[in-house]
Amino acid sequence: MLAGIILLGGLTVIVLIYESQWAFEASNYNHFANYSNISKNLTDSDLCWINEEYSVVESCHPCSDFEVASKSNKACIQTHFKEAVKCHKSGRQVFRSCDKVLWLEEKKFWQFEISLLSLKLYFNEMGKVYLEISSVTDRIVQAPIETAICVCIFDYLDCPSEVTLILVKSESTSPQISLDLNRIHFEECHSIPTPASYCTLPVFESHDNFYCIAGLSSVLRQIVRCAEKNYHSLLGFREACLVSCAETSVWTKFCELELISACKSIINNYEKYFKDGLLPLELARLEAHMSLPIRVHNVGKLKDKSHKYAEGPYFLITDLVLALPVHIILNTIGCHHSSQIPLIIKWYLEVVKEHNYQKSLSLLDWEQYELWKSFPSTDWILPKITKQSLYKRDPTRYKPRDKIYTQQNEIEDNLSRLETVELFDYSEGPKWDESWADQLPIPEVPSKRVERKRQQLANLAAAAVNIANEGDTIVDFCCGSGHLGLILAYCLPKCKIILLDNKEKSLDRARNRLISMNLTNVYVLQANLDYFIGKFQIGVSLHACGVATDLVIHKCLRSEASFIVCPCCYGGIQENHILSYPQSKEYLEAGLSQRGYIVLGHCADQSGTEQGESGMRAVDTDRCLLAKNRGYSVTLSKLVPQTCTTRNNIIIAIRPNSFIV
Repeated sequence: MLAGIILLGGLTVIVLIYESQWAFEASNYNHFANYSNISKNLTDSDLCWINEEYSVVESCHPCSDFEVASKSNKACIQTHFKEAVKCHKSGRQVFRSCDKVLWLEEKKFWQFEISLLSLKLYFNEMGKVYLEISSVTDRIVQAPIETAICVCIFDYLDCPSEVTLILVKSESTSPQISLDLNRIHFEECHSIPTPASYCTLPVFESHDNFYCIAGLSSVLRQIVRCAEKNYHSLLGFREACLVSCAETSVWTKFCELELISACKSIINNYEKYFKDGLLPLELARLEAHMSLPIRVHNVGKLKDKSHKYAEGPYFLITDLVLALPVHIILNTIGCHHSSQIPLIIKWYLEVVKEHNYQKSLSLLDWEQYELWKSFPSTDWILPKITKQSLYKRDPTRYKPRDKIYTQQNEIEDNLSRLETVELFDYSEGPKWDESWADQLPIPEVPSKRVERKRQQLANLAAAAVNIANEGDTIVDFCCGSGHLGLILAYCLPKCKIILLDNKEKSLDRARNRLISMNLTNVYVLQANLDYFIGKFQIGVSLHACGVATDLVIHKCLRSEASFIVCPCCYGGIQENHILSYPQSKEYLEAGLSQRGYIVLGHCADQSGTEQGESGMRAVDTDRCLLAKNRGYSVTLSKLVPQTCTTRNNIIIAIRPNSFIV
């Protein structure tokens, strides 16, 4: 495409050269002809430039309305444009008519041509995708499965010219497979620039160099958007395919993590699978998923359709993502004809043959490819599982009685367990005044919320400004539309601010505000919290929901960074695979169980009551003790004024040996 534009531009230049020459000759002829027609109205001195050498004193510009209407300046009669020239011999300075129109049109044309070329060059690298590899030899690379998925889908999309693949060498314990990149353009990189270096690979970095996306599904969605328009249907209804992050979506987690993990396990331990004859659990889950009714947005039209593809009757990017690990599994252990997974086999053949994905999969090569042919025939067994959709957690396993956390006797029992623990007392809140807050950027929220939102932001901003040092990197975790981070960027121009969230739409609003505010010390990252690997000195979060607040605190503790958090949604604290509750040794020694801790979280959601305040203080004291036991200087305070929100606790934890300005 770029070559075509350059060729067209070259032809345009040739045409313009000839056109300019002809136009110049015609213009000169008309110019002198026009002057011969009005020479009777001009003196010889007015026409001195015809017979004398001259220089242009004032370039061609419009005549005034008075000169045109009154004809007081004869040079303005013909074209309504004039230029001042000085005749060298006579020394006179006179006006002559000039043809500005042709020059303007030519200038506009060139501006248009240059703009088109600039836009093409600008958007030609609409984004860069950084991919992990372990080695490259003669365009054959060794890479993990995540990189293989990105490369194969990139190839399937006809290698979008708006995307540049950049390969980054790194040492990895993950299984590696060979990729033949002879027909794919790529670049190599030894040092990843910011902001891409803040995240685990793969990463998509936008052309503006301040926005990047991490996470396999999110990166692939962005590559599809950069492809030709006929491929955009791969993103599905309202472009929502794989839009939810793996932390919240069972389906995204299965596609992005679990099936790929099963594929890696087979590559590493294929002999064990041949010995046991047991297919991976993830294949059983996918087979069960394919046998269930499809999820539809128009039940009337599609209620009788079957799972032709992974998400129903339509071919989507999920099919391309899932097909590669399934392809590796089938060609490693040789279960192509297994009667245990007929729906998977049927779907797989549909994707690789009918949609010609086989061509892209041919880029792959791995050590165990078709190794199954050298093993005795195996009667594969599919693990027994409960049929359940991969779109949501199994409702049959939900036991309502076990999910009731608001029994009054249970609340009182768990509060009494903490009587032996010295809870944190509330300290004086952050100091700030209205005149300072009035100078801060106004948050984009409904008018009835503006004042309270500004007060919340002013509290956290004042606390952060108080502990920040010049050159610090500050991360606004769970930033939403970036209100807090943008205020910090405004208040601390010599600090680097990172806005981190996994919600695409929210970050789009943050990017628009960032551009309009013309701030240059901000990076925007669309990523899960665990994909963020950058170094930072201060972490902040305003009303991160439930477990998210604790994830932010643990991220800051691991990075030995100070943090300022205003928790929210205490009732959202629940069991998870990352954290266990309670978090402090004092609470564990007091005999508080995880269920008891969750009960206190639900108690804290009784906003505006004395019992609710007790629950908030109990939960936040556990968080404070966790940081205090790591050597942090910790204070628990209330926002000022307390009426700005019902979730008005603020925890300020200063890292050990930190210098406070």
